[in-house]
Amino acid sequence: MSDTNETLDEGKQPLIQHLVELRSRLIKSLILITVMFVVAYIFADTIYNFLVQPYADAVQGESGRRLIFTALHETFFTYLKVALFASIFVSLPFILIQIWIFVAPGLYRNEKTVVIPYLIATPILFLLGAALVYYFIMPLAIKFFLSFESIGGQGTLPIQLEAKVNEYLSLIMRLIFAFGISFQLPAS
Repeated sequence: MSDTNETLDEGKQPLIQHLVELRSRLIKSLILITVMFVVAYIFADTIYNFLVQPYADAVQGESGRRLIFTALHETFFTYLKVALFASIFVSLPFILIQIWIFVAPGLYRNEKTVVIPYLIATPILFLLGAALVYYFIMPLAIKFFLSFESIGGQGTLPIQLEAKVNEYLSLIMRLIFAFGISFQLPAS
């Protein structure tokens, strides 16, 4: 009977060790995200200006264009979102390395040689997807959506964009994340 209990305890121990290792990797990742969040919040205004630049470039030369906020706390929470987005964006390579360190001991040598190129390509492809959105898709999308504005006329009201800070930044951050993830998918 005691031999059975010893065998069960030995079988449980590796699981406990794996969970401790997983917890350690998650804690390291969360600490880095937290530190990067604080740094990103300090530079939230600069990051915000960078993310708004496609809109500013698209409406350059048009008078009266601006971004508005309609709630007292909207800009503050927008800066928090920008800081969180930037911290995850910057921390992503470290998080992937932590996942790799956790998973790698369980892989065979040939599996490791197959995964390593993907591990290296992942951040590069994510950045390519983000750059595509920022430099190509957003300027085209902004011009397309602004084309729906109308001057108005006799008996009709004009339609003009009053872009909200929160909605614009949520859109560009979602698109950056979506295109970054979509660049991870296989081509066929």
